Amino acid sequence: MRRTLALLLSGSLGLAAAGSAVAQPPPALGQSPEGTVTAPARLPEIRVAPPPEALPPASTPSRVDTLTRPEIRRDEPTVLPEALERLPGVSLQNEQGNRLQPNLSLRGFTISPVTGLPPGLSVFLDGVRLNEPTVEEVNFDLIPLEDVERVDVIRGPSVLFGRNTLGGAISMVTRRGKEVREIVPEIAAGSFGHRDYRLRLGGSARPLDYALSLTESLEDGFRDATTARVSRVFTKLGVATGGTDATLSYQYSQDRIKQAGSLPEREARHHPRRNFTAGDFFEPELHQAILNGEQQIGERLTLAGNAFVRALDAEQFNVNLLAPNSRLFNRTRSTGGAVQASHDGVLAGRKNVLVVGAEYTHHDVRSRTFEESSGGRTLEADLTDSQNSVGVWLQDSLTLVRDLFVPGSTVVVTVAGRWDSLRHDIDDQLGGPSSGVHVFNRFNPRAGVNLNLSERLRLYASYAEGFRAPAFLELTCAGPGAVCPGLQVGVAPDPPLHAVTARSWEVGAQARPLGWLAVDLSGFRTDVGDDIFSVAPTGTTGVFFQNIGSTRREGVELGLRGRVERVEAFVNYTFTYATFRDRVELATPLPPGTETVRPGDSLALVPRHRWGGGLVYRPWPWLALSADARYVGAQFLRGDEANVHRPLPAYWVTNVGATVTVRGLEAFVRVNNVLDTRYETFGTFAANGREPGNPVQRFLTPALPLNVLAGVQYAF
Repeated sequence: MRRTLALLLSGSLGLAAAGSAVAQPPPALGQSPEGTVTAPARLPEIRVAPPPEALPPASTPSRVDTLTRPEIRRDEPTVLPEALERLPGVSLQNEQGNRLQPNLSLRGFTISPVTGLPPGLSVFLDGVRLNEPTVEEVNFDLIPLEDVERVDVIRGPSVLFGRNTLGGAISMVTRRGKEVREIVPEIAAGSFGHRDYRLRLGGSARPLDYALSLTESLEDGFRDATTARVSRVFTKLGVATGGTDATLSYQYSQDRIKQAGSLPEREARHHPRRNFTAGDFFEPELHQAILNGEQQIGERLTLAGNAFVRALDAEQFNVNLLAPNSRLFNRTRSTGGAVQASHDGVLAGRKNVLVVGAEYTHHDVRSRTFEESSGGRTLEADLTDSQNSVGVWLQDSLTLVRDLFVPGSTVVVTVAGRWDSLRHDIDDQLGGPSSGVHVFNRFNPRAGVNLNLSERLRLYASYAEGFRAPAFLELTCAGPGAVCPGLQVGVAPDPPLHAVTARSWEVGAQARPLGWLAVDLSGFRTDVGDDIFSVAPTGTTGVFFQNIGSTRREGVELGLRGRVERVEAFVNYTFTYATFRDRVELATPLPPGTETVRPGDSLALVPRHRWGGGLVYRPWPWLALSADARYVGAQFLRGDEANVHRPLPAYWVTNVGATVTVRGLEAFVRVNNVLDTRYETFGTFAANGREPGNPVQRFLTPALPLNVLAGVQYAF
């Protein structure tokens, strides 16, 4: 069966076309994850049958980083952000105080399971958008990372991934059953009561293939009262015959995660295991089915389709020392579909690849917020939102010139455009002022050029635009008179929020100066207009949203990868300068209650400098020893957008590990934070409800100290 070259992944709220162009992009540095050079001489031929191959760097005018399954598993990550932390520019903040719900930052944009943060990244699983329709948050605990075969990080806004993709997109492809049948039980245990139990099955009986996994993950938690349970079933059935290839997957997840949150600075430094508001928890239940299919028509035309059904019920409970506790119930029902045609042909005697597609998605959301005290439970908000989104896109890549400077060189020009429309139909079930219809739409262009001088050197440049429509929560908490308790849905009159727009420029180079060394260098600037900012005037007890004018993210990303005999190594460095471009007045929990942000002030929780490096040494074929380290620079606390207070200190973290593989047996041990460094990754300001007068203080979230995880699996 011929393999597919994916030409496009659309990105409207919940769905993208299978088998698409940028969905499965190339490994960084123009090489495969194993370090071999990919040939960048010409545009690829479209082929059929997932999993998709990488899009060659010769026709990709942007930076793309790829992790394959061995690289995903290498650091034994708990959730997706931990697997991506080895990539240039990726940093994590832990606001919730557990390993399952970190915030991920890339190019100055954030994606998080925490409602209230302005999202700027999109996440896809087998073509389905995982950003929730409430406020574009992503629940990382619901991603079946153990079944992910490949992760691609496509940086910058992209019309190919649709609206709400400002800083980049993360696309995952799950595994399929292979020719050889496998039965793989796995067990692992580690610090703070961590236990993992997994069973993985897979195989094929042509034309069918199948995969099944069962997962149960438990932990007591580093902090007090932070037990967690993740339970998941994932199964995938595929059929490949002739020019047809299709897969159908189903996932069921049921989790319960207790949350510690941040601590007053003194407590965080001297008693980091304490839980200031014990009782917070998040409990989601997910059913999700995804259908992907491709049909080859002749030698040059491919039709692709994608459909999904998704049902998520989630409960969030927040303890509040200054006001009644809050309990949120969210119910989301989502469906969608997309179609796409890809044509690989010749235009005016030159290689040309054309892709056109369209999609439609629908979400029904209901959100109810209760306040609870000793006097009982009171319903404070009950709202529904019927969301309908449509996307239409086109992309064309043309090999414009050959042999421009040297024999074999090519110039490939890519132009693309996408129109998206989103309609919110909000109904306040309590008869409040939040009901209303809000429509946002925009056309976003993209253009880029690749100059491929040889197999060892390619250059690229691109310009792209994107936009983010205000989300359900933002529209109902859109002003100082509509502060939402506990970061939950609230009530507001007709909101004044505008859609966010982004204009991004990127230049880069991929080089292989030596046979064992690959270098990837990129520079970017993204100007964001009408950025939506969450404002917490009381710290942790409420939030509202407002447009704050213009912001800018710019920087440089450098990555080096090499392999010499038994040693593999990587080093990367990222400089990110994320700033406000307009003068703006923001509410803050700090006295006197407002702050004046000036042009040039830095966005909170975006480190300017980040270093990373690691190596794997294989003294014998059955043993792999690994070590890695990362440095994250200083970060201003949330609530100090004026940059007048002491930032979070920079920190270094070092990890080591070892893996033994003998026939079907694989055993590993991983020691994280081996030097037992004490540091914090998140900070804000809030009133301390346990001290007289409720003084506003620095609140920090302590990171995990030294911890160990060891496990074993056997493939029958």
